[in-house]
Amino acid sequence: MLYQLFQSARTEGEFNELLELTFTENERAMMIERWRIFDALDRGLSQRDVSKEVPCSIVTATRGAKVYRDNKSAIQKLLNVWRR
Repeated sequence: MLYQLFQSARTEGEFNELLELTFTENERAMMIERWRIFDALDRGLSQRDVSKEVPCSIVTATRGAKVYRDNKSAIQKLLNVWRR
């Protein structure tokens, strides 16, 4: 169901509108923060350095690091898109 909903967005503007309708501003910021954490970890930064660069708490960096470790290959594929 959600797949079809998000797939229906044909432009970046429509996609952003869908995100705004679906998620709070804080939730959207948290998603961006998570991908910034993944990017920093992929570049080899320590969790402490990630927390300084992003910026976020060390706890948040640690949670992101666990997800990154558990899903590294999938995240790395998507980071290629993120970095464009």
